[in-house]
Amino acid sequence: MTRIIKKITVLLMAFALFVPFLSALSPGARALTDPAVNTASALLIDLDTGAVLYGKNEHDVRAPASLTKVMTILLAVEAYERGDVRLSDPVEVTEDAFSDVGMETGGAGLKVGEILTFEQLLYCAMISSSNEGCNVIAIKLAGSVSSFVAMMNQRAAELGCTNTNFANTHGLPNDLHHSSAYDLYLITSAALTHNLFKRIVSSDTYTVPPTNLSEERVLKTTNNLINPSSTYYYEYASGVKTGYTDAAGYCLIATATKEGRRLLSVVMGGQSVVLDDGRTQVQSFSETKRLLQWGFDNFSYQYLLTTLKLMAEIPVELGLGADSVVLRPEHDVTALLPNDVDLSTVELEPVLFETGAITAPVEQGRVLGEVSVKFNGVDYGKVNLIANTKIELDRAAYIGSELKSAAANKYVRLTFTIIVVLLILYAAFILYYNVRRRNKRRAAAALARQRVEAYRRSQETTTGKSFEEIEESHRRRAEERSRR
Repeated sequence: MTRIIKKITVLLMAFALFVPFLSALSPGARALTDPAVNTASALLIDLDTGAVLYGKNEHDVRAPASLTKVMTILLAVEAYERGDVRLSDPVEVTEDAFSDVGMETGGAGLKVGEILTFEQLLYCAMISSSNEGCNVIAIKLAGSVSSFVAMMNQRAAELGCTNTNFANTHGLPNDLHHSSAYDLYLITSAALTHNLFKRIVSSDTYTVPPTNLSEERVLKTTNNLINPSSTYYYEYASGVKTGYTDAAGYCLIATATKEGRRLLSVVMGGQSVVLDDGRTQVQSFSETKRLLQWGFDNFSYQYLLTTLKLMAEIPVELGLGADSVVLRPEHDVTALLPNDVDLSTVELEPVLFETGAITAPVEQGRVLGEVSVKFNGVDYGKVNLIANTKIELDRAAYIGSELKSAAANKYVRLTFTIIVVLLILYAAFILYYNVRRRNKRRAAAALARQRVEAYRRSQETTTGKSFEEIEESHRRRAEERSRR
């Protein structure tokens, strides 16, 4: 018994050692490496498809700090596009713009009574994260900061944000002011549909010309991912906004484009840490850069369905040189997936619009069905199935088929019978008519001959005949006339 137990134990240990080896050999069996982002919340999104590539507490409610300004500038850009304001409009900085910011005004250094254009204020708010600049914009558009904040919350609800409530325009600490990484993605993705917004957030510097109260100012971005002189610089990055308060930690919304792919990341609650070599590392930048690199390195667009895949075959009647047509997808279906994903479980469900054979001609590209595409519980929609080749009509076969079809129709058969009977009757009438006409011609000819003979006899002379011969001749003619 002891020996048996030992053998079983050895076998189990060997199996335990062998399973990882089998897993390593199995395609698609490897788990995607977790980037283990060192922030409280994180989210990585493919902007083109909306696919979530990575999420960590992305729905947790947190203080957004200056990430708030994305909503402020979104409303400003939408107002500009509606025609409510022009970029060249002069706007005066009033005392009301400083009512809730105190000394935490940001890097633009705006002054009460200073006049800037509306466009310059947008750059002040986003590039140098000017808090008072956000309030100036709010007052210009809504008449008061409170009215503008109400507009911010209304727009957030329209975008589907469920964990967001704004209490100010800039993101300074407020117990009622909060959002989540996912809600900030919804807001930012809406903002990125506007070219003006993209132009502003992708600028690493901006020069404000001299104003009535200030010399020329060169604003520098707070987003070190797009600052070429920063150690955090990432060549594929293109925006969007930084944020920091003691309550929020280090936050960053960033976008990056590489080889045609666009990613958006949101990190919240990062820290500033001292590394072993004594350098200070701000996690909002380091973790965002690492997360974006991870997304580009580990995901790619993969084919779930290609136009080269032949999906079905349909019989074709009366085709010239072909008795069937092959169907293929009208277009490819791709999805952004982990590089090591196993695509053998893609579900393809074709449906044909014709249950039986179809009749030629069949044009290439004719839609004859559709196929639904599903993978890992995600429905990727339906694709038309089209004829892969053109099949022309066999005209000889078509005529024969039409005749055969006509012969099988009872009404056609009845009509044909009537026509045949009428033709027979017509032929009989013609025959009867011709026979009768021929007989009449013969009778007329005989009568004509008799008349000619009679005339000839009537012309016979009586010279040299006796009286008895003449009388006999008259008697015979009289008898002939009486017989007629």
